Amino acid sequence: MGTRTYGQHCGLAAAMDLVGQRWSMLIIRDLAPGPRRFTDLFAGLPGIATDVLAERLRELESAGVVVHRSTKHPVPAKLYSLTESGHELSAIAGRLADWGMPLLPAVPSTDWKVRARWALQTMARHYAGGLDDGQYELVIDGEEFTVDVSRRAAMLRYGPAEGAALLRMRCSSRQFFNAVKDPSYLDAPRRSLEIEGGAALAAKFLRALPLTAAAA
Repeated sequence: MGTRTYGQHCGLAAAMDLVGQRWSMLIIRDLAPGPRRFTDLFAGLPGIATDVLAERLRELESAGVVVHRSTKHPVPAKLYSLTESGHELSAIAGRLADWGMPLLPAVPSTDWKVRARWALQTMARHYAGGLDDGQYELVIDGEEFTVDVSRRAAMLRYGPAEGAALLRMRCSSRQFFNAVKDPSYLDAPRRSLEIEGGAALAAKFLRALPLTAAAA
């Protein structure tokens, strides 16, 4: 698979030679919360072909923004993660995502994919403050995430909290988005929605991490 180039001696053109390739920036997005196996990346990028994913990962590794290491547990696999340069690119991807938010339709098309993780990444970037420093754990459709809050910043990562968490919430994607839209949704008892730490803290958490950034 050949790599197309603009052939221009310009930093922007050189960057777009790499990240302008289809799927490249979405791979960066999915690696931002932490390392992922190839199978994790493939499952999280609906519509991508395995050969395209492998090619994009090779390109990103060659550019020094992604690195992989072999792991034997729980099963032998390659684990991909961002380098320091990759994290810089991830920050750019976040700003680009914020720029693109107004382009989204108010109601997603029925054939569009929607993931709570994508929303959580945006919400963490928009952290408005007001929460105690610590770990806030969410299990959404069985997938574990932790938002680490420290010094007026919030960061999303894959996996459960390491030790005690101030909040633990287990829910479905539908329940999560209902609560994001209106945190008072959490006040009513719901059999399949589990909250450790209290509904009041869960609502405060969601209000502190708005999906839409506050106006400057």
